[in-house]
Amino acid sequence: MSDAPEGIVEYAYDHISEWYLQWVESQKSPREKYTKMLLEKLQPSPSILELGCGPGVPILKLLLDQGAQVVANDISTKQIEMAKARCPEAKLVAGDMTALTFEPESFDGAISFYTLFHILRSKLKAMLIKIHGWLKPGGVFVFNLATIDEEEIHGEFLGYGMLWSSYGVGENQALLREIGFDLLQVEVLQAGDGKLKDDDPDFDAEFMWVVARKKDSPTERNAVRIVKPGE
Repeated sequence: MSDAPEGIVEYAYDHISEWYLQWVESQKSPREKYTKMLLEKLQPSPSILELGCGPGVPILKLLLDQGAQVVANDISTKQIEMAKARCPEAKLVAGDMTALTFEPESFDGAISFYTLFHILRSKLKAMLIKIHGWLKPGGVFVFNLATIDEEEIHGEFLGYGMLWSSYGVGENQALLREIGFDLLQVEVLQAGDGKLKDDDPDFDAEFMWVVARKKDSPTERNAVRIVKPGE
């Protein structure tokens, strides 16, 4: 196993694959809601990039079932193998997402859940610039980020070492605007609505959920909708 951040993440997700499949199938999360929001904003049969597809459920399968053409990536080759078994019609690409290359304006939409905070935040801007460039004008990106302002958090995830990295909510929003995203919706939610048991890996965690659109032109204004609890 490599001691590099991406090596730590790849090793962990390779070795927790079966447990992770059970977890994503049972865990309550806003990811399905945000996926449906993405699809509602795009034309029929959109081309979509998913970063961090895991075992292919629930999001990759949902996208395919709704008629999307999907390119899906995960750093874990084991997760990609599991996704291929469940979603053979998707184009699957294993490897570090920061090393991916696509032609500019290749996708109508992009999606990334529980993934971007596994790369060092010093690489986050470059990754977001790539995603912005891969989107067509007016393309939509739905994703979540962590909210803790820390360069590196090393911990244990189901018995394996794991790495997280994040900016705070305000810095995340400023970074997205600087790159050229129009923030359509931002909400900060506790994992599992704050009702997770203390043995759940996401216990006491919160995430920033975002719907962002690539501006059609540089002069468009940002108009963010902050969602209040209970809405």
